[in-house]
Amino acid sequence: MALALLTVPGPCSAAQTIRKPETPYEVRAVFLYKFAQFTEWPKEAFADENAPFVFGILGKDPFGKDIDIIKGATLKGRKLEVRYFLKVKEVKDCHILFISDSEEHWLPEILKALENTSILTVGEMDRFVERNGVLNILPGRDKRPYEINQAAAEKARLRIHLSLLASKNR
Repeated sequence: MALALLTVPGPCSAAQTIRKPETPYEVRAVFLYKFAQFTEWPKEAFADENAPFVFGILGKDPFGKDIDIIKGATLKGRKLEVRYFLKVKEVKDCHILFISDSEEHWLPEILKALENTSILTVGEMDRFVERNGVLNILPGRDKRPYEINQAAAEKARLRIHLSLLASKNR
C-alpha cells in the first residue's frame, strides 16, 4: 500500500524517529500518524496541555505488533498513546479511532455514539465514509489510497488541511 502522504513532511514533522514502515499495517499506522499532522482538533478535545494524543483501536486489533512503529512518538507536541477498546462505550479521551472491520455489523451504532465527539473515525470498509465515518483507507490503491467525509469531519469539529482534501481526488 504505497501512500503518497508518507513522503509529505507534515506541519509538525520535526525530527521524528519513526523508521520506514515495512509491513502493510506499519504503513497504515504511519499513514494515520502523518494524517493526524494535517488535522486540527479543537482545544477542548484535550483535557489539558499535557494530555496525550490518543490513537484508539476498537474491536479486533489488525495491527498487532505493527502499531509499535508509532508507539511513544510525539504528535503535535503530545506523547502519542495507543489504547484498545472492546466496546464503543469504553472510548473516551481518544483522538483517532480505528474501527476494526470486526465491528462492521455495529458500525451505525458506533458512529452514532461518537457523533458529538471530536474523534477522527477511521476504517477500511466498504462505504465507511458514506456511513458517516471520517476517513476510509483503501488498501492496494496508489492513486486514491483514502476517502474523506468532509461533512463528518466538520461535524466532529476537525479541520483537515486542504492539501489532503485535494489529494483525495487524485
